[in-house]
Amino acid sequence: MAEKRKLKKTWLVRRKSALLWGRVVGIEWKGDESLAKSLNFDYGLENKLLHSELKELRGDIWIFPEPKHEYAHIRTAFSLPSPEAFETIGIIARRVKSW
Repeated sequence: MAEKRKLKKTWLVRRKSALLWGRVVGIEWKGDESLAKSLNFDYGLENKLLHSELKELRGDIWIFPEPKHEYAHIRTAFSLPSPEAFETIGIIARRVKSW
């Protein structure tokens, strides 16, 4: 019987045009190799993230697995996300759930 694969912590890294005050020109997911690869190849998600309010994140998006309870936390710096950001987080959640 195959053992279920354990998800590892995964996070979003923003690439900027300049080190300090540059604008966000790209994103990349790091961490769990398989999930990060899947998220990196989702160009629709990347487009939504680049056109959403990434400046207001003041950080990144993190995915923390909770294997004991079989769920994952998706954390952001948003206290109340915009509808676009909420939709984007929903896309990420569906990706994680399918994992």
